[in-house]
Amino acid sequence: MDEHEQEVMKILSRRTSNGKLRSRESNTVEFKKSFNMGSAAAYAKTMAAFANNTGGYIIFGIEDSPRSILGLKNNNLENLKQEKLTETINSYFAPAIDWETGTFDIDVEKVDENGVSVTESKKVGWIYAYESDIKPVIALKGHSGESITAGDVFYRYRARNGKIKPAEMEKIISERITRERKNLLKVLEVIRKSGTANLGIVNYGNGHFSTPYGVDVAFDRKLVTQVLKKAKYIKEGSFNETDGIPVLKVTGNIDLAEEVPVPEGNPDDTHPYIQKQMAEKLGISTYDLYALIWYFKMKESKKYHLEITVSKNGKTHKFSKFALEFLHEKLKELENNEEEFNRIRTAYKNRNKQEGTNNG
Repeated sequence: MDEHEQEVMKILSRRTSNGKLRSRESNTVEFKKSFNMGSAAAYAKTMAAFANNTGGYIIFGIEDSPRSILGLKNNNLENLKQEKLTETINSYFAPAIDWETGTFDIDVEKVDENGVSVTESKKVGWIYAYESDIKPVIALKGHSGESITAGDVFYRYRARNGKIKPAEMEKIISERITRERKNLLKVLEVIRKSGTANLGIVNYGNGHFSTPYGVDVAFDRKLVTQVLKKAKYIKEGSFNETDGIPVLKVTGNIDLAEEVPVPEGNPDDTHPYIQKQMAEKLGISTYDLYALIWYFKMKESKKYHLEITVSKNGKTHKFSKFALEFLHEKLKELENNEEEFNRIRTAYKNRNKQEGTNNG
């Protein structure tokens, strides 16, 4: 049981004798009866409000009035394609919100019609939105049903999501300035202690690692987050056995089996488009876009595509301006050749059969 599951279990364990939840919705908790992608904009709004405050949980399978554990009636959350929800969230809000999700079963006692106490197993789910490292998280576009307008900043006030008030915005700005000042002082202290001859600076914000000779390395900051989360111990002050040079020694089990792409700069600048935005700019359906991306093997080239890790199990696909220009030209070529475009669509539709035949 991970820390999030333990926290959700703790929230749901406080119940009265008749099974009513003692916990209420709050700055860090919101209850929902069910999960479905049709409500993704509503979830994104709540997650943005959590991210601008201290983080929080949306817990699914909970009846709010009266507050009781209803349980999820389907497997929508378990079968969720996290990259799809991530794309939706990122299309509404920026910077990207770091989040995780999960489901588990919980035993609930109830009294049957004969007055006998019985125990039922109920499935509940959760989404946890982390507090954002870069505040404020801002709405990129509107959604009339959820009262979202481009430029809105939402904040979690008690049990509701509201547009941020001056006091909270001032707090965010003040904290950001304070954090930047502290970080600068830390850097200056490192420089003072280490000298400058062989000093490098890692900028987690834009993904640059600089040396005395200029910027020569760029990396995905999610890789750093991934390493730090998986590193169990960091022992400072160990010495190189040969040269006696102070080093940082990382011990523990770090598993980086998955490849993390290394962009040449900040991924949000070099690869600004998610797939939905690409389709809208090109004026084609998302299905046709997927077919073209697959057919021209664009995901194999970092010039066109990056796969960005945004949470423990979630990834999103980002595309560059080169990708947009490339597909724009290809669509011009296909404009008067519908037969060729249909052949690409058919090949994409049958790709699994083709790949299976090739592998066989």
